[in-house]
Amino acid sequence: MYDKVKLWAMRTRATPDVSKFLDKAKDQIDHETGEVCTFGSLEGLKVTIYTGGISVIGSLPKFLYQNNVYPLDRHGTAQAVEKLSDSLHLPIADAKVTGLEFGQAFVMKYPIENYLSKLGDMPKLLRYHFDVGTLYYKPRGRQQPKVYAFYDKKADAAAKGMALPVGFEDANLLKYEMRLNGRLPQQMGVPEVTASTLSESGFYRLMVKRYQDSYFAISKLNQVKTDVMSEIKTVSDAFDVLVARLINQSDQTQIAAFLEELKEAKTFEDRKSYTRLKKKIQEVAAKAGVTVSDELMKELDDEIRNVGAYV
Repeated sequence: MYDKVKLWAMRTRATPDVSKFLDKAKDQIDHETGEVCTFGSLEGLKVTIYTGGISVIGSLPKFLYQNNVYPLDRHGTAQAVEKLSDSLHLPIADAKVTGLEFGQAFVMKYPIENYLSKLGDMPKLLRYHFDVGTLYYKPRGRQQPKVYAFYDKKADAAAKGMALPVGFEDANLLKYEMRLNGRLPQQMGVPEVTASTLSESGFYRLMVKRYQDSYFAISKLNQVKTDVMSEIKTVSDAFDVLVARLINQSDQTQIAAFLEELKEAKTFEDRKSYTRLKKKIQEVAAKAGVTVSDELMKELDDEIRNVGAYV
């Protein structure tokens, strides 16, 4: 399930001249320091040679299979690292991982935007829904140590001019991706993360668990029961059904936008009031006896659970 990675390999006196193994290698001189950097590529990977080390950035499945619709499991990742080591004549297994993308594309029954509109808030991260085919959860500010992305993989492939494998031309492909950047040992709670760490069974299971737990931490829209009218006995019951129906039929972006409007208007003096309001909306939307799990969310839930079935 690995896709794009960022690797950093330290240079030593024994490090060979990697530039001769690259495509279109070009030197760039820093006129202030005199440092010479070499930029090049290797089968789609971006390789930069600095005085102190070598940076490798790119998609491992594209490097191995020329396509990233199928992400790499830990065994495929080990093959990609071995191929990269042979190509650069470097022990890439020892290179530090400074960033990575972990995720999978799922074949869904319905158009992708139908699923994204039902995904709500994620704790401690902001929800960004720029268009019908993309949804991001990320921190506020320039630092982006972790980002969770949901998007239409078929539309993404078309925008990048990438051909899909045979059989996927008419599929609804939903990609859910976990992107981690910087300080990976601290983020994952391990001593170090090198290229060889990615294919270790314990670390891979840890990645899958983080991936699944993060998804299930997101609030979801439900469906109002079809037979709920028979359960209405009081005015209060009727009010709860109506509000739950309105919330669950709304796009989550509208709710998030309303909360942002309240913040911009400085409606409440106590900032905790916005959190309490958000929680209240979620409680009403999922009120016991009024709603059941949404069909589309159950489908996506099952796909995410099955990710860990063969770890």
